[in-house]
Amino acid sequence: MRLRILATTDLHMNILPYDYHADRSVSGWGLSRTAQLIDAARGEAANVILVDNGDCLYGSALGERLPDVGSDPVHPMIRAMNHLNYDAMNLGNHDFDQGRDAVLRSIRGADFPVLTANADLPKDAGIAPYVLLRRQVEDDHGGVQVLTIGVIGFLPPNSLHQAQIDTRDILDTALRYVPQMKAEGADVIIALAHSGLGDTAHSADMENVLHPLSTIPGIDALVGGHTHQVFPAEGAEDDGFLNGIPTVMPGFWGSHLGVIDLSMTRLDGQWSVCSGAASLRAVSDDPCCEAPENNTIEALFSDLHNSTRAAMQARVGETVRPLNNYFTLVGADSATRLVQHAMLDHARLCKDALGLPDLPLLAASAAFKSGGFGGPDYYTALGAGTLTQRSLADLYMFPNSFALVKVTGAFLRDWLERSCSIFNRVLPGQKAVQLKDDGVPGYIHESILGLTYQVDLTQPSRFSPAGALRSATAGRIRALCHEGRPVRDEDQFLLATTDYRVLGGGNYPLPVAEDILPVAPIEIRELLMDYVANQDCIAVEASPIWQFVPVDGASVWFRSSPQGREVVQEYPWLRLNELTACDARGFTCYELPL
Repeated sequence: MRLRILATTDLHMNILPYDYHADRSVSGWGLSRTAQLIDAARGEAANVILVDNGDCLYGSALGERLPDVGSDPVHPMIRAMNHLNYDAMNLGNHDFDQGRDAVLRSIRGADFPVLTANADLPKDAGIAPYVLLRRQVEDDHGGVQVLTIGVIGFLPPNSLHQAQIDTRDILDTALRYVPQMKAEGADVIIALAHSGLGDTAHSADMENVLHPLSTIPGIDALVGGHTHQVFPAEGAEDDGFLNGIPTVMPGFWGSHLGVIDLSMTRLDGQWSVCSGAASLRAVSDDPCCEAPENNTIEALFSDLHNSTRAAMQARVGETVRPLNNYFTLVGADSATRLVQHAMLDHARLCKDALGLPDLPLLAASAAFKSGGFGGPDYYTALGAGTLTQRSLADLYMFPNSFALVKVTGAFLRDWLERSCSIFNRVLPGQKAVQLKDDGVPGYIHESILGLTYQVDLTQPSRFSPAGALRSATAGRIRALCHEGRPVRDEDQFLLATTDYRVLGGGNYPLPVAEDILPVAPIEIRELLMDYVANQDCIAVEASPIWQFVPVDGASVWFRSSPQGREVVQEYPWLRLNELTACDARGFTCYELPL
């Protein structure tokens, strides 16, 4: 007998193929596009289940324009998933961005089980650690069999403090429940882990845990997510297996459909998996996605789509200069600088209102949209002039909340070491070394406004790109200064950041609890809107916060948008050479001499 598992992950309320930040249709993402791949994959196999792996309820402008509960009690994403006949859904950390009660309200209309095994939720919440789906299936001889499919869900530990929900280690939870599922009759077990690949060795409360999770006996198939990566990668040497377990990570926003095919045999009355295969199908590579014939989902949400577009056009403020982040990976990013200024401004208000210590204020943030798997158009680029709701949503996409932390110089150095761990090492004389590997997300890299520093790529990194400590004595941060004065390890500062980071998101250093200051909850997007609205006109200085240490005879190359060449003059300290005008993925490749 054969079983096909179809999987989506990290949809982030991208039901429709529309970029509300750029106000244009797209072909590379959107659940209505993925739905065509789902229909095609279902038509190829007799026995199919469809699952989602979390972070589907929030994350796009469409998710900010939800109808009143009284007019439509079913959350739009849940309505879309009901329409597509999903069999089960796991919860991710961002599904709790509006609190526990919002999640419970959102899932009430689901026609499928909603799962998470490692979060402490009320027993009457309608969320289970796992489900046993008993399905009538067709065997290879045309006979009808009963198969019990176990599906279990996990989300990242320590990611729900803002929602006041305790979590547990993923592996400890799997070791508890997987044998229980087997004892209750599961013939096959699918693990939906809202978690990235991570390192091979397990550590307590590990955020990205697919590698060690794949070693748990009894798990037959694995679906990952959270980090917005794809696995197996197109053209890569991996074959869709982790420790022999077929595994998929289907990108983000509906960019890919994960397909796992299991072959099963029955011996002594028990079904067992004898072989499997895992692959991805990309929306952008499917010709039918350019002009879908079946637009049922589009029709279901046309009113919500139109009201969202209208709301996004509301004026908030003005900017004198263009704002963009095409060159964020080489230290030139005016778009993220505006977010940092807004965070600093709010930190000053908190400091005055709460009578906080008179310490220097700093602000840390990253560019969410930095190319990568999102493609050459996946950057923030705003022209001079009017800033709208759409502009601000483009500057900061996720509903992370403001956090203020008392930190030392040593802590800041560790923070920046983690940030620059995404870069590859470059030795004197080496030409055109790739700055970072394609599989490493650019949004991990953060800069800190209020400091200046250099990054020495000739040195080994203190952390791995995934955030694991490699060497406590290694270091790349040089000339770390505040207002021109070297920062000492014992110096103290107030760092404006997000709840996601202070809880270890991205495997950044964790502050001790007593150093996290008790500020009123507010989303970064909200304080950004307040800041822009209260300015006569925004004029962001684009001078560098950080630069690379010069390396004799060496250079690095990196990908960015072809549109970058139109704004590179805004960053006169960059000395870029164009290597490739348009590569196979549509990016321009630039060389930066060190």
